[in-house]
Amino acid sequence: MIENPLQPAQHSVGRLISNVAARAQQVLGKKLEPHGVTPQQWVVLVVLWWQDEISVSDLAIHLRTEKPAVSRLVDRMEKAGLVTKTPSETDRRSIILSATEKAKEKKQLRMIYEEINAVLLAGFSDEEIEQLFSLLRRVQRNADQHVQQN
Repeated sequence: MIENPLQPAQHSVGRLISNVAARAQQVLGKKLEPHGVTPQQWVVLVVLWWQDEISVSDLAIHLRTEKPAVSRLVDRMEKAGLVTKTPSETDRRSIILSATEKAKEKKQLRMIYEEINAVLLAGFSDEEIEQLFSLLRRVQRNADQHVQQN
């Protein structure tokens, strides 16, 4: 019999990673709030800050998200004046995204993940940080391999 059925498993990798990711999103949200950008919008803008344009389909693949969800996000970003959508010249079904001047003015936010890392990794040595990243990459590879095999 389970003593406390509401207590999550203490050694669940998925649960711990999920909790850390949720907290990281909250920290990111607080840091982005003064700039009028949500964490989801920031991820799209980072892509557009590194490359001038991208199709909605390619963005969905890059973000590992379903195209309808990306389309809804992009629609909100267009209304907020952060992206422009133009039909592809080579494929009429494809929409090409680009950052607006308003979005380009926020380009200094592309490295905000360094501030987030500083918050999350406070008190860690450089060696511990490298080990953590190495271990998390291994966990990710294991998950990727399992998904590909099944």
